[in-house]
Amino acid sequence: MDPPDSASRVFCGRFLSMVNTDDVNAIILAQKNMLDRFEKTNEMLLNFNNLSSVRLQQMSERFMHHTRTLVDMKRDLDSIFRRIRTLKGKLARQHPEAFSQLCLSLPYRMTDGHAHSESASLWSLDAFHLPGPGLSHAPMGGKAF
Repeated sequence: MDPPDSASRVFCGRFLSMVNTDDVNAIILAQKNMLDRFEKTNEMLLNFNNLSSVRLQQMSERFMHHTRTLVDMKRDLDSIFRRIRTLKGKLARQHPEAFSQLCLSLPYRMTDGHAHSESASLWSLDAFHLPGPGLSHAPMGGKAF
C-alpha cells in the first residue's frame, strides 16, 4: 500500500508541475552565456591593467630621467648666470664710465628686480649693488661670489 500523500508533497508536486522545463533550461543557458562573457571581460580587464602597469612604469622612468635632465640644466644655467654676474661686476669696477653709458643706452631697464628683456638682465646695473673700494661685491640680496 502506498502511503497517503501529505499536503506538502501535493503542494510541491503541483508547484513543480507549474514550472516549464524549457524556460528553466533557457534561463540556465542564458546564465552560462553571461558567465562566459563576464570571464572574457574579466580577462580583458586583467590584460589591460597589466599593460597599463608596464606603460606606467616606463613613463615614470622617462619622466624621472627628463626631470633629472631639467634639474641639471637649471643648475648649469644658474652657474652660467652667476658667472655672468661676476663678470659684469668686474667690468663695472674696471670701466665704470663705459658700463654706465651702456646701461643708460639700453631700451629696457630693470624696475622691480626683474629684467624686462634679456639684454637688460645681462647689462643693467639696477640688479647689482656695486660697493665702493674694499667692500665685497654681491648681488642685491645674494651672496658674494
